[in-house]
Amino acid sequence: MARILVVEDENLVAMQITWMLEDAGHFVVGPERSVAATTKVLARQKIDLALLDIQLGGETVFPISILLDRLHVPYIFITGDHANLPDEYRHRPLIAKPYRPEALVGQIQRMLTQAHQPKAPS
Repeated sequence: MARILVVEDENLVAMQITWMLEDAGHFVVGPERSVAATTKVLARQKIDLALLDIQLGGETVFPISILLDRLHVPYIFITGDHANLPDEYRHRPLIAKPYRPEALVGQIQRMLTQAHQPKAPS
């Protein structure tokens, strides 16, 4: 069971994601609605993966993605506006809203499997 952080400011979407993750056997951290609240959670809890809505009210989630990169925690952007994704994040996994639940769960499983594979010596 993975610990998955959900960062989503729309209540209905956050609850749907939470239920979907729980049905898939994961433990949900959050959902969190802001950069400040998410930063506090990350200071207190270890997570295995994060799902990040890009627009959180009047702010973007990019400060959290920077923090997750520093912590070596994989994440998936979930957005309805992927055209405005900055170039430095274009290589990151992204699921467009509206999404199919099985597509999101499949992407999560692939990333968790990849994260737990031993790294080849360099």
